[in-house]
Amino acid sequence: MDQHSQRKTSGSWAQVFICGMLSGVIINVIEYLAHRVWLDAKWNAAFAALGKTPSFWGTFVVANFLVGLCAVWSYRWLSAIDGRGRMTALKVAMAMWVIFWVIPIAGMQPFDIFPNYLLLLVVVGGIADVALGMLPVFALFDRLRR
Repeated sequence: MDQHSQRKTSGSWAQVFICGMLSGVIINVIEYLAHRVWLDAKWNAAFAALGKTPSFWGTFVVANFLVGLCAVWSYRWLSAIDGRGRMTALKVAMAMWVIFWVIPIAGMQPFDIFPNYLLLLVVVGGIADVALGMLPVFALFDRLRR
């Protein structure tokens, strides 16, 4: 397979970057609505119980763009092995959810820093992040590669 055909089937790095950034934007919007609008009072109360005020939310914004890039790159990589489509997209989305939401939050839970219901809402919110911020972007990425 020549270099041009391989690029067409696997997607260029520019496509990975653009789709990854789009995924990051969508994830950041969902996270903003979830944590800064819907759960803001609960997060403030949880931090107040620790004698702190929430800060450094900007770190999560940058991290969410990296999660989007990682997701699209992972989809590009796995689709070269398993083929494009829903099953590959679901595998990558599930892996991203477990790696970036389930494991970190499960690791925090035993320390009893935040209420369990807030931690559970973060994990459940991660489902919205992958369902809305990754799966449609993977479909767009596939369309761009045609």
